[in-house]
Amino acid sequence: MKIDLTPILNRRVPVISFDFTVAPESVPDAPDISEEIALTEDISVKGRITDKDGYMSLTADVSVGYRTVCDRCLADIFGRAEFVFERVVTLNRSVLEGVDEDEMLTVKEGGIDFDRDIIEELSLELPVYHLCDEDCPGLCSVCGKKIGSDCSCKKEKEIDPRMETFKKLLENMNK
Repeated sequence: MKIDLTPILNRRVPVISFDFTVAPESVPDAPDISEEIALTEDISVKGRITDKDGYMSLTADVSVGYRTVCDRCLADIFGRAEFVFERVVTLNRSVLEGVDEDEMLTVKEGGIDFDRDIIEELSLELPVYHLCDEDCPGLCSVCGKKIGSDCSCKKEKEIDPRMETFKKLLENMNK
């Protein structure tokens, strides 16, 4: 969504507030969000742009719900990603020294459009490893059910087939 900054640029107001949603599929050239994660809603963006005499600061609270599966037991996980998005808004990138180019937005045609930047930041904020529970035991290698709750297999230690001869030697020594 393009936000018109002419009221700040013309010194009519010192602050512009905004509240909108972003649908990632509607943003051309948006970075891909992991295939393992499905967003359950549009991305909510609420914030403000403040005039700082020579540049502007943008601060926004971003949140979105998502669905994925546990990496150990494949159970569905529903989560929420929330983060603060901050950028420096300027008319000319060379005006501000010491500010990283990734932390700047440049005014074009009297406004800014930062939907792509929001999606890029979201892709970095979403978890890489997903667990339904920190102590998730995973799936049984014998029956394929979740260990502990659904699995009723006998708990035998699985031995590396290459060590089978040593097991037989130990059994013979104990006789």
